[in-house]
Amino acid sequence: MKIFTYSRSYVALIGIAVMAMAFQLLTPHSNSKQLNTTIMSNSEPTIVTITYVKKPWYAWRSLVVKKFKESIPEYEAIPGLLQKNYHFTESDGKFGGIYLWASEAEARAWFNPKWFERVVKTYGEAGVVDYYQVIQSTTVAKYELTGDYWSVLQLGKSLSIPTATQGLLRITQIKNKDQYGTITLWKSKEEAKRYFSQQKDVGQIAYFDTPVLIDKLK
Repeated sequence: MKIFTYSRSYVALIGIAVMAMAFQLLTPHSNSKQLNTTIMSNSEPTIVTITYVKKPWYAWRSLVVKKFKESIPEYEAIPGLLQKNYHFTESDGKFGGIYLWASEAEARAWFNPKWFERVVKTYGEAGVVDYYQVIQSTTVAKYELTGDYWSVLQLGKSLSIPTATQGLLRITQIKNKDQYGTITLWKSKEEAKRYFSQQKDVGQIAYFDTPVLIDKLK
């Protein structure tokens, strides 16, 4: 009986190939028919969506970030998409995006049943898309489109963050049913955690590693 062994490099090559196929299934060109029929709305943001997709075990961070960057031109072409923070969740093995949309209709046109079907087929687990109403979105400092950024979702309390807060780059006031909150972009993880750790009552907090941005409002 022959016993076959595989080197780490061979396993890595398999992982790269599978990851490439997975990202091809999730990139915008798979919705090409829908893109051609969607009407472009105004550039005032009204909706935020946050997606959560299971990250495969073989998808190390540098490979996923590379795929994020390669997908930028296609995502920029999606009607109604104004901003996207590509993200990794801090602790539960998910990746996805924080999307700012011109309208809810355009958001739902993209996150249609076929999108959910592709996620299940590709990753073996259903994806999640959460919707939030935008009250106001403000850029408070300049930033590049790649960096060691972190995003923070804060829910359960209406929070007023001073625009002069160290490390704060962007703040979006949001509402989800009867809950108010914020989605913020920070220059670094340390600055984000420093601010929220100093607050006595901020509600629920979720942190996201955010290495790549799309911003058509800049």
